[in-house]
Amino acid sequence: MRVIKFAAYYIFGIVGILLISTSPALFRGGAFLDVGNYIIELNQLLGSVLNPGDWNYLFKGRPVPIFEHLWDPYQYSMTVFFGGILLGFVLAFAGAFFTVFLPKWLRSVVDRILGLLESVPDLLLAFSIQLFIVWFYKQTEILLISFASLGQGGQVYLLPMIAIAVLPMVTMYKITLALIEEEWTKSYVQMARGKGLEKAGILCVHIFRNIGKSTFYHSKIIVWGALSSLLIIEYIFNMNGITTAFLNDFRPIVSSFILLMLFTPFYIIYQGTELFLFKDEKKSEETATRMNSFIGSTSFKGGGGWLAHALSEVGAHFKNIKFLLGFTVIAGALTVSIVYTITAEPLIDQFRLIYDDEGTLVSSMPHTPEYVFLGTDALGFSVLDQILVGAKYTIIFGLVIAFLRMAIGFLLAIPYAFFLPKKVQLVFEKLVDSMHFLPMTIIAFLLLRPVLWMPPGGFTTTETERIIYQGIILTLLAVPLVITLFGNEMKLIMKEEFVTSTKVLGGSSVHLLWKHLMPHLSARMGIIFGQQFIQTLLIFIHLGVFDIYFGGTKVSYDFVADPPTSTTYEWSGMIGAAKDSLMTGRWWLIIPTLLCFMAMIVAMQLIVQGIKEVQQRRVGVPVEQNTWFKKIFRRKETRGGKADYLKEADFEFVSEQKRADESRDDHGYRRKSI
Repeated sequence: MRVIKFAAYYIFGIVGILLISTSPALFRGGAFLDVGNYIIELNQLLGSVLNPGDWNYLFKGRPVPIFEHLWDPYQYSMTVFFGGILLGFVLAFAGAFFTVFLPKWLRSVVDRILGLLESVPDLLLAFSIQLFIVWFYKQTEILLISFASLGQGGQVYLLPMIAIAVLPMVTMYKITLALIEEEWTKSYVQMARGKGLEKAGILCVHIFRNIGKSTFYHSKIIVWGALSSLLIIEYIFNMNGITTAFLNDFRPIVSSFILLMLFTPFYIIYQGTELFLFKDEKKSEETATRMNSFIGSTSFKGGGGWLAHALSEVGAHFKNIKFLLGFTVIAGALTVSIVYTITAEPLIDQFRLIYDDEGTLVSSMPHTPEYVFLGTDALGFSVLDQILVGAKYTIIFGLVIAFLRMAIGFLLAIPYAFFLPKKVQLVFEKLVDSMHFLPMTIIAFLLLRPVLWMPPGGFTTTETERIIYQGIILTLLAVPLVITLFGNEMKLIMKEEFVTSTKVLGGSSVHLLWKHLMPHLSARMGIIFGQQFIQTLLIFIHLGVFDIYFGGTKVSYDFVADPPTSTTYEWSGMIGAAKDSLMTGRWWLIIPTLLCFMAMIVAMQLIVQGIKEVQQRRVGVPVEQNTWFKKIFRRKETRGGKADYLKEADFEFVSEQKRADESRDDHGYRRKSI
């Protein structure tokens, strides 16, 4: 029976891949959502899939057998990717294990280092690794390791693995540590410690086993995010991998086979684990994950209704210094961008030629930061002005897309987890599984390029329509994954004893959700929100490298064509236009923009950490907040207060007669010692 399920769910995944591969037909010939053309091309694709004679790849204009051509790039890509994922997960679990035993100050240092690594975009990380190898070679004439592939005989493995491993390592480390901290407050842990069990034994035997399912579900979305980086890693390291083959032949039959090859190994690993290793949920367990049938209502104490309650919830987070600092950075950057856009005239300064006071030409386009602050691009436009103008698009739409992903996913996860029949849940899960293992960058490229790339006759859509369409696509691509993630987390919490007790005592569905599930989900929601924001920024960067810019890409079709440019000056457009600048020595074209991305990511990390601390305190997880200013304050208090040593004057010596007098009661009788 399980083998039949395994095969049936795999077919569901194939159906999803075929539907996605045909999606460019919706925009063929300048059309917008042409359903008729989509159905025609879907039928043609189905015919090609059923006819092995059509399984060809166009290599340099001539057809070659598709599997024969793709097998070597596929093996290369999967070796690098699996090596990077395994390296990242092993380091994450080991780091989370040893972090529990670290002193507080050292643990804080580790958290800050990993937070900084998480803020570095994979594009900058890959470039930095390459530049370090080149710099070290110039200084010592020692080539530590190959930093780019040079044909079949010069394939590079280690550096791409390291570049892929960083973000999964940091994300899995944070999630695992958060789960350990929450699990550490459970009653069985306290009982085990009371019996004298060692901390390491409790972690290995009990806690890691109990958080296994939760980390397993989180790993799906982490792997999905890492797959999105595979395309950019192959580009940076000049790898002849499977995703590069996708860019050279854009036909639906090729897209289908490449996506199927990427999907299959991850389906076997994850679906095989769920079906053959995880225990089947019995009827009693299925009942345990159901809400009570009556809805009920929620009352907010203190008056003012739901608005006052919502404001008090938000205000509680602003009392956390990390949340406040991160919010200030993002809100400040957004405010400066909006004010500058309204008041600046001209919006972006252009410096063609620069002369000194004597009229001598000292610089021509592009100008270095020596002559213009942060320099200019190849056409003389100020990099600083472009950053200020484009900041509002990057920040607003990054936040909006991340919030919509989380909010829609959470709201739809409630009926998915508690009210849908089990069979319907399984069908939905298996359809979504096909998306867990498809690189989001490739899917976004498939869906967005027909709309955002300007055709020879000019755009047939307005900029607002393109922005809304891109926002909807980037949101919907992640919503199904977030639904299943939240749904599985909710079902795990519903099996806890305190939830079962509440159901027996007659707790309504709303009461269970608001009073019991939300406090435990809030910290994870904060982590997922930050993760989605970071992934959105990375997708912007990835699409920018391949000249797919937010709001549209202006393309010149003249005989001497200008490079593609962004219509909104959004940051990813600046990165796409300057992607080769580090190799030409014009670092100022891309480094300031990448640093701005890093600043936004670090600010979001602070917000997430603040949310995590506030919510964990509410569910009883101890949170350390020994900030530097509190330590200074305590030192001053110690210096100004009592001394930490005793003097002879601090003691009072009592004579025997006085002691005897004090031992008498009010009537003069001596108290009898017992």
